[in-house]
Amino acid sequence: PTCNPTRRTSMEDVMIAECLRNGDIHIPLTDTRDEQGRERFHPFAPASHYQLTPKTGGERDWYEDYNQEWGLTWGKECCSTESVSFHYMKKPAMVRHIYMLLYHCQD
Repeated sequence: PTCNPTRRTSMEDVMIAECLRNGDIHIPLTDTRDEQGRERFHPFAPASHYQLTPKTGGERDWYEDYNQEWGLTWGKECCSTESVSFHYMKKPAMVRHIYMLLYHCQD
């Protein structure tokens, strides 16, 4: 089956995307990055994205593999000022922190 409503997984976002793409309504993948190629939807906390670097020696991890079609931007270019979501935003102070990072930090 293309949708597994009874499957239990922590990857509910991936499962919903798979269902939409392969199910009866066939919604294709869409590049949601901004004009500079920066991500709008983030699976990690803001600091984790900011500190990510490409693996060396030909190694790859799941995040690089998952973004193989679109590519990734690294460091301070990781995140769009039009970001929609970050995982692991647990404290209100983190929201203020990301606001400052996105809109008020200069080079």
